Amino acid sequence: MDPYLYNLLIIIFILVTVILIMAGAIILIRLLSARNRRLYRQKAEEWEDIFLDYLHADLSLEKACRRMSGEKRYYWLWHFFAPYLEVLRGTDFEKTKALCRELGLIEHYRVKLRRGRTPARALAARVLGALQCRDSVPEMLPLLRSKNPLLVQAAAQGLARSGEAETFLPAARALLGHTFFTYEGVTEILSCFGKESCPLLEEGIKTEAKNLPDPHQSPDERVPKRRPRRGEADPSVLVSIMTDLLGYFRCPGSLTLLGHLLEKADDEITVHVLKAFLRFGEVPPDFDLKPYLQHRYWVVRNFSAQVWKFTGDRHALPLLEDLLSDRNWGVRFHAAEALRSAGEKGRNILVEQTEGADETSAAISSYVLNRSEVLQTL
Repeated sequence: MDPYLYNLLIIIFILVTVILIMAGAIILIRLLSARNRRLYRQKAEEWEDIFLDYLHADLSLEKACRRMSGEKRYYWLWHFFAPYLEVLRGTDFEKTKALCRELGLIEHYRVKLRRGRTPARALAARVLGALQCRDSVPEMLPLLRSKNPLLVQAAAQGLARSGEAETFLPAARALLGHTFFTYEGVTEILSCFGKESCPLLEEGIKTEAKNLPDPHQSPDERVPKRRPRRGEADPSVLVSIMTDLLGYFRCPGSLTLLGHLLEKADDEITVHVLKAFLRFGEVPPDFDLKPYLQHRYWVVRNFSAQVWKFTGDRHALPLLEDLLSDRNWGVRFHAAEALRSAGEKGRNILVEQTEGADETSAAISSYVLNRSEVLQTL
């Protein structure tokens, strides 16, 4: 036989063998995975009956634990309890936590948090956070300084769910400085700290506001009082997030603080403060909206027009009228809506504009007036 042909056949045989082994491994993994899913569903059905009886006080903690403790696959137990921990509160949550503790789930993941590999430690941080295991907080805090973004993210999520509001600022700085999360992603994680974090949010804004650049300088000249080092959070971003959360939680007593913050705020922070006012449904005492209706940044003008309804400042009506010819449609629309809600005087301004020479003002005024009539007939 030709030696070249012989060598080619050997190579083909080896390649076919490797492909068959890989295909067999994939099929085996899929079969084992399907088997595990089937076994888990069977277990979950049994556990659900036991767990619901336990919540309804038809079973004691000891009996429920005895009937569920035969299975030592802790990931299965976590997968089963996770949806309940998301929604249960109060006594039911504490009973679920007690059962998880008796089943060894908490201790198992505390060990993983201390000694496991990176994926196991990340999962452990999330599990212990969901179970609000405050004893694990000191073990999670060092993970915020990890060079691995996965561990930083998991530790921050665990701390946020744990209910320890004092860890808010370390978690926020770590997420902004050591992960690739967007602004929205960081805000969503930090919102899990809950309304109990309001006092710390206020203190954080006071602290970080000292490092903000002077808003009275031009954008080219504006520099922060202390530049963040590599891996540190930008004070402006951190203040914006905390402002959003104050509005989201409607923290009582925060309006005055936000009013003072406007004195040091740049354009972006100003937008977040105005959005917070919208969530509060009110503005600080003696708040003057007029400078913001004339702001150079259209987003500020847009939110200012929406905030007007909480001030009712009649002296601002001429400025709202000017905004009917703004270059941005959203600004024009919200200015017209504000005028429409300003009673007879505001409505008369819109009617006059529909008959005026400015086509832009006439168009938005007609649209809002017609829209109002349609909505009233519905």
